[in-house]
Amino acid sequence: MRWTLPPALCLALIVVATGPGASAQDADIWSSVVPERSHDFGTVARGSQLRHAFPVVNRTGSEVRILEWRTKCGCTDVKVGAKVIPPGTQTSVEVTVDTTRFLGHKPSGLTLIFDSPAYVQVDLNTSCYIRGDIVTTPGQVDFGIVRRSDKPQTASLSVAYAGGQPDWRVTQMQTLSDHIKAELREVGRAAGQINYTLTTTLKPSAPNGYFKDEITLETSDQQKIPISVVANIQSAVALTPSIVNFGQVKPGESVTKTVLIRSSQPFNITGLSSTKTELQTDDQTKGSQALHQVKLTFKAPEQPGPFHSLMTVRTDIPDEPEAVLKAFATVGP
Repeated sequence: MRWTLPPALCLALIVVATGPGASAQDADIWSSVVPERSHDFGTVARGSQLRHAFPVVNRTGSEVRILEWRTKCGCTDVKVGAKVIPPGTQTSVEVTVDTTRFLGHKPSGLTLIFDSPAYVQVDLNTSCYIRGDIVTTPGQVDFGIVRRSDKPQTASLSVAYAGGQPDWRVTQMQTLSDHIKAELREVGRAAGQINYTLTTTLKPSAPNGYFKDEITLETSDQQKIPISVVANIQSAVALTPSIVNFGQVKPGESVTKTVLIRSSQPFNITGLSSTKTELQTDDQTKGSQALHQVKLTFKAPEQPGPFHSLMTVRTDIPDEPEAVLKAFATVGP
């Protein structure tokens, strides 16, 4: 017998099927995937380029995929590390806020849109208070593209105060990491304006890739002013690819892939290691060569679930840090 339900009863059944229990479970999943939803930069100088990275962590058993994003202000720029995040891995969503055209309290941010494992929109909000009496020129310390050499790289910016306090000064300065050295020098007090020059030196210990740091200036009016530091440090050794996805692998199954390691000059690989015993490495090219082929062999464990490991490559190139490769897979039938 075929029954026809009244429209009101059909609606009631739909509400029960997608009721509070299901939505609470979904909220728990996305709270772990995007654990940080807001960031306050605090008090900043006008002209500053403010940067913050929101982590996106896949603690689920399926692939997390970012479809797109929408910014909430024309002053906001977004860089996404990876749109596809396999289980057990993570990426970051970096937000840059340009404070040049604003004063006072400034909210901003973006809406991040996912389409896997479900379609959902997540707001990532930023805020700051922009002081008009302190201006930095340019808005950040930017080393640009840096190639490793014996000569330290330096970059500078100016800090100008025009707030009317004749005894205003920078009382303390600190860096976020020990990869940079910062020096602040007062260059003049005239016509109601106090000027400083901030000179930053990039140390050889800075890691390869897109480098970010921050300098905090503490002032006599009890404020902390953040200054962003960025650089693109070019490695002498390049890995192709730098991320290896073995895909879906059955328990106990072995899969191999080849990675190319190259440089502009011949070099020896002095060490290959991985953080998991299931990932084995072998240099197929012996001796000093400009191009090496390394075979990666992944033997899936018997326990199903996400797998990820790091492979590090050491060479005899002077002052060259270890190159790192990320490998991941999903173990299951």
